[in-house]
Amino acid sequence: MASRIIGPNIGLILNNKTPEDVAKAMIENDRQKEPFYVFSIDEAYHRIQHFKKMMPRIEIFYAMKANDNDNMLKLAAELGLGFDCASPGEIHKILNLNVSPLSIIFAVPSKNPDWMVYARDSGIRHTTFDTINELKKIKHYWPDAKLLIRIKVDGESIYKLGDKFGCDFETEAVNLLEEAAALDLKVVGVAFHVGSGCSSADSHVIGLRLAKELFDHEARSGRHMNIIDIGGGFLSDRTDRIDQVSNLINGTLEELFPDPNIQVIAEPGRYICDSSCNLYCSISNVRRVTKGDEIVNMIYLNDGLFGTLRYQERWHTVKRFQTSAETINEQPERTILWGPSCDSTDRVMKNVEIFLPRCTSFDWLVFSTKGAYSFGFATHFSCLEKPQIRSVISQNLWDQIKNSIFFNSDEFTEEYDISLPLPSTLPRITKTRNITGSNYTLKI
Repeated sequence: MASRIIGPNIGLILNNKTPEDVAKAMIENDRQKEPFYVFSIDEAYHRIQHFKKMMPRIEIFYAMKANDNDNMLKLAAELGLGFDCASPGEIHKILNLNVSPLSIIFAVPSKNPDWMVYARDSGIRHTTFDTINELKKIKHYWPDAKLLIRIKVDGESIYKLGDKFGCDFETEAVNLLEEAAALDLKVVGVAFHVGSGCSSADSHVIGLRLAKELFDHEARSGRHMNIIDIGGGFLSDRTDRIDQVSNLINGTLEELFPDPNIQVIAEPGRYICDSSCNLYCSISNVRRVTKGDEIVNMIYLNDGLFGTLRYQERWHTVKRFQTSAETINEQPERTILWGPSCDSTDRVMKNVEIFLPRCTSFDWLVFSTKGAYSFGFATHFSCLEKPQIRSVISQNLWDQIKNSIFFNSDEFTEEYDISLPLPSTLPRITKTRNITGSNYTLKI
């Protein structure tokens, strides 16, 4: 086995090992000091395959904003997925993989003129709109775009995207279609998004029924639409979360849109990537304090609110990571988690009651199902570095994709010591020849 440190850009091929085995070995070796993620490519692969199985008619356009890790994007491209991009930066990143621009939908309804020109000149053909003002901009900067009208569809969602995007079906949609026709712009479909983390199974059905009415309106007007974009919003805490909604969607498509020439796409992001990543944080300090009449443990972590722990969802959990087979029978105690910055708001999972066994500064915590939006929302506040990622893949899956155009054979290795740490993100120590500075110095 190699004794070198393996950088974050090199993934590990697992033989009879699990992602949890890798994390445990790295921690027990006591050389990994910084927070890190283990990204299971197999888990993302499994989610994609299950989505395809449950909704075989729907083409996946991965919402890369959820997780734009290079290996995640390469896997999506390898499996033939399209991409939902929402900025020129995302378009650039996908096109750098040599993905066809025709496999991208620029699915942001409000765009700056510069963004339109960038997408147009990059070869993107499809985008969305929800206002007359947007149509006028498109007419001027991107007149040959293929347009999807974005309508508002509310659902029981954690993040209600309808508060920001989507025209009102009753009062705006038809007028917008007529305005697009008057401007000689081509509207080819209807798009909607029920909101991120949607728990109302019938919301997609409502959206499809509204889309059908707009399809019929265009047909009566002598115009033709052929794309339906049902967006995302699929819950991600379990793989089978889409099973109920998929049955409803499949039945509604068969009823309302039996024509196989009508293309149906979806933009899942969270569902695909969330369960693929777990975060492991070491504990830098523990304090026991009295809050009212209760003793509370305050744990200080090496990742926090300004890093990848900024948001928590109701399915996110934290537990002490077991580094040995020894059974721990300690009674869980009320716990407060603090991030590494000096900011007093840097409290992790503030709105959740956390009970953990008493921890020490030698322990680690694991945050599960952290693959979606964790990195995208992270900052560099106080010059804090983001946790690094260790990607792992099974031998079976690697054998399937290693000869693809998206993965290079040297990007993963099976010659490694499973316990080796990731490289440190600490900056180099600066040594100066001439010591100068302000008039204020600390006294020796």
